[in-house]
Amino acid sequence: MHLICGLGNPGRKYLKTRHNIGFMALDRLVESYGGGQFSNKFKGEYLTIKKNGVEFIALKPQTYMNLSGECVRDIVHYFKIELEKIIIICDDVNLPFSKLRLRCDGSDGGHNGLKSIFHNLQTNKIARLRVGIDVDPGGKDLADYVLESFSPVQQSKMNEVLDCCTGALNAFMQKGIEFAMNNFNNKIII
Repeated sequence: MHLICGLGNPGRKYLKTRHNIGFMALDRLVESYGGGQFSNKFKGEYLTIKKNGVEFIALKPQTYMNLSGECVRDIVHYFKIELEKIIIICDDVNLPFSKLRLRCDGSDGGHNGLKSIFHNLQTNKIARLRVGIDVDPGGKDLADYVLESFSPVQQSKMNEVLDCCTGALNAFMQKGIEFAMNNFNNKIII
């Protein structure tokens, strides 16, 4: 069983913000498998998908970004999920909009959600799919920038970005992180 965890902040206020690209990508993946009703437990929302030989838990921590690791830790321990079967989807301000980067380990890159997960699981050997949201061109405070909505031009390209994320996540589940990295890393969708 895989765990696919999208990072974001709960609530309508944050729904379409840059920091919530992880939630958006996870929702698109779940939609591609026919959808379903998320349950509230483990300080998050989760759904188990079993279809076409694929079995995974879709997880959206509801703790706000900085405490995401508490939710991930609890669900990993409860379902006894192997660390190599986990992938985290998050935003990355150091990548151009729509560029994807998969890694199987490494630093948190300053992302507080990843930092919390690594701390709570006591390892940084967790796969992650980083989705580029662009570096703020206006010199705004980073916290303000990531909590803004995507620009109209970026919003018009969002379907392609989310579909590519779905492809990368399916590649990870079906063929492993190395295959996914070789086929989706540094791919710019637009």
